[in-house]
Amino acid sequence: MGDNVASQKVLENALIRIDIGECTKCRSCVDECNFYYFEDDTLHLIEDFEDSCIECGHCVALCPVNIITLKGYHPEKVNKLPDSKDLPTFDALANLFQIRRSRRQFQERSVPKELLEKLLNTAGRYSATGHNEQNVYFTVLQDRKLLRRISDEVTLQVSNLVNKFETEEGRESLRKVFPEDLMEKAKEGIPSFKRKLIRIEQGKEVWRWDAELIIIHSPKDAVSLNENCTLAAGQIMLAAETSGLGTCSLGYITAFLNIYRSVSKIAKIPLKHVVGYTLAVGYPVAKYLRIPTRKPLKANWL
Repeated sequence: MGDNVASQKVLENALIRIDIGECTKCRSCVDECNFYYFEDDTLHLIEDFEDSCIECGHCVALCPVNIITLKGYHPEKVNKLPDSKDLPTFDALANLFQIRRSRRQFQERSVPKELLEKLLNTAGRYSATGHNEQNVYFTVLQDRKLLRRISDEVTLQVSNLVNKFETEEGRESLRKVFPEDLMEKAKEGIPSFKRKLIRIEQGKEVWRWDAELIIIHSPKDAVSLNENCTLAAGQIMLAAETSGLGTCSLGYITAFLNIYRSVSKIAKIPLKHVVGYTLAVGYPVAKYLRIPTRKPLKANWL
């Protein structure tokens, strides 16, 4: 084991700085993280600390005298932990979980950018990510012309897909570009696509429910890509409820953003990114009066 001790009072490397002259030797950091250790009554860092640390900030959060700083983050932005009395109660959270519904009717008025930014900056940015990579990106579409282009392009691609499935020649052309599992999913979706196309002909918007979009994406080589995007989406959906907004998960939009570059280009999704989740967001029309029942809990206790 080794470390980079610059002086008797400061322990630091490229990632972290610790004012060990103020250390109380409480061992909180050592107990929490295997990358710290005490030797000769002095705090040290393991030799490969820079390759091992994921900058999770647990040590920063634990230190009773606040002497640990992650160099990649502004220390003045480290907030004090709120008092437990300021946290929502279990019952309050239970109510929030139960009132959330997938909305498919939205008012025409736009959501203020400041409100969406508030949701993303808290619920989105503070969602968990594998290995603390913090590699979740958000693309917000509010421009009505761009939103209409997204819907129109999805409709065009779905129409082409349905038409190609009508003939053997068309199906063969799809097999050349679609992997087997995607081909099977497309086949299963044809009846639903046909119903949606009929509704579109009747003047309905069925892909995003005429709402604005929050597209959640990440580099395609990201660890836990789908899990990270889904966790962020879940927190955003709940936070939106507290702000008078409604949301809806858009699986079709997510799929077509990933399958067709003509769709993802409209939203300016980076070429090397994969969309993990898409949300419709806006002010809901319907006012629900009660909470529908759900099926019993399915859990095994071992």
